[in-house]
Amino acid sequence: MTTDRTGTVVGVDRTPAAAAALRWALEEAVRSGDAVTAACAWSDPFTAGYPVGEVLVASIEQARAAALATAEGVVKEVVPQVPGADGLDVRATALPGGPQVALTDASRTAALVVVGSRGHGALSRAVLGSVSSALVHHAHCPVVVVPEPRTPTPAEPRVVVGVDHSAPSLRALAWAAAHAARRGAVLVPVLVREPVWVSEAGPTAPTASLASLEENERAALRAAVPAGTDVVVEPQVVPGHASGALLDLVAPQDVLVVGTRGRGGFAGLLLGSTSSSVAAHAVCPVVVVR
Repeated sequence: MTTDRTGTVVGVDRTPAAAAALRWALEEAVRSGDAVTAACAWSDPFTAGYPVGEVLVASIEQARAAALATAEGVVKEVVPQVPGADGLDVRATALPGGPQVALTDASRTAALVVVGSRGHGALSRAVLGSVSSALVHHAHCPVVVVPEPRTPTPAEPRVVVGVDHSAPSLRALAWAAAHAARRGAVLVPVLVREPVWVSEAGPTAPTASLASLEENERAALRAAVPAGTDVVVEPQVVPGHASGALLDLVAPQDVLVVGTRGRGGFAGLLLGSTSSSVAAHAVCPVVVVR
């Protein structure tokens, strides 16, 4: 049986990264109209005095109530910061289990799961560095990893997506194109090629051949964007190694989209490792499309 995926689930705790994750999700929901659920995970406290945020809990009910209060507090804090969010369907909930398990389970029916790239211990052990890493590999829907806010550059925001023409990267491209269209942002499909070493004895022909190959690749990237998508496309072919090249391209106001697997070759875009690396180090939100 196929389950229709609906809404966005945001993993929250009392950290700036969690607030940034919820803010990003609400801004996207204002454009899409999707419901947003702020979820704080909780676990069975084995001993009295186990902390949840600033609360010491001694029972399962206390643990659940403390997690729910945390989620409600983050919602109350962040919703007023996002224009239009007061008209959205925004809920707070407490999910049983550790955050990796709870959010992975939630991803079975969610359209999107959003987490911050940092967090703190607490009862849920919501160290969102490890939570985001686990979700990148195990979630059943696209995952957005949002870093703590940084000062944007003067450039217009873009949606940058790593593409190597493998099926996973083309799914990432389709997601990125739809997201860019909703945001009114430029779509930048990027193919990363391994550096080419050219002999000093005869650089002209190889250089010309490489330039032609890159032009063909830019045309292929443009053609790979789903037909009918109303978005400006600026394809790029850049030398380097996948994660480093993509990280160098983005600014805080951008969104970076990758798939979870790639095929290497000319692109060198091994998205299994790349997705983990860029999610950990990017200055902008990273979307990993499974």
